[in-house]
Amino acid sequence: MRTLNVGCGQDDWGEVRVDVDYETQTHVESKLNVREDAHHLPFRDSAFSFGRCWHVLEHLDNPKEALLELRRTCERFDVRFPVDEGYYMQMIIGFLNLDLQTFLGAYRTLRGRFHLWRISPSFIERSLIGQTKYSFSAATVSDRFIGYPSPRILLSGRKSRLFKRFFRIPIGKYYYEWKVEDQAGQVDTQ
Repeated sequence: MRTLNVGCGQDDWGEVRVDVDYETQTHVESKLNVREDAHHLPFRDSAFSFGRCWHVLEHLDNPKEALLELRRTCERFDVRFPVDEGYYMQMIIGFLNLDLQTFLGAYRTLRGRFHLWRISPSFIERSLIGQTKYSFSAATVSDRFIGYPSPRILLSGRKSRLFKRFFRIPIGKYYYEWKVEDQAGQVDTQ
């Protein structure tokens, strides 16, 4: 099974990892093994059995062209993109969790204006209209989330004594990405 990871960044998943540069926009080293633009992938048609493009489309000049290239080179693929603008909520959660890496990553994305587009599931469908190679499942919110403390429960009521007694902090979940994949089958992408 040959696998393709378009816009890999720090992710080392996939036999072939494509990125446009050796460093991401937020100045983190990329784990690429092929340096190429997602708009023009240098591979033959259906060269890969599975491909993925996670959190890349919102950064590209022409996301539709990149989607068509992904479709051309992969038999099946998985596309993920933010459910919202992609950084405000992550900055807040990074602050609440005292997680400097999450906060700074989101802040650098905001400050650098790295998200050129706000991608939606309907954009993916419109971009691939007329392409009969795949049939996509409905877009769903993926199972990946960022946990954050929910202090409102701790602040009042009878339950507050229980939580203070055991020092347990309830965790909220922020599901931060849409997931669109083909219906041909499930592939473990973790």
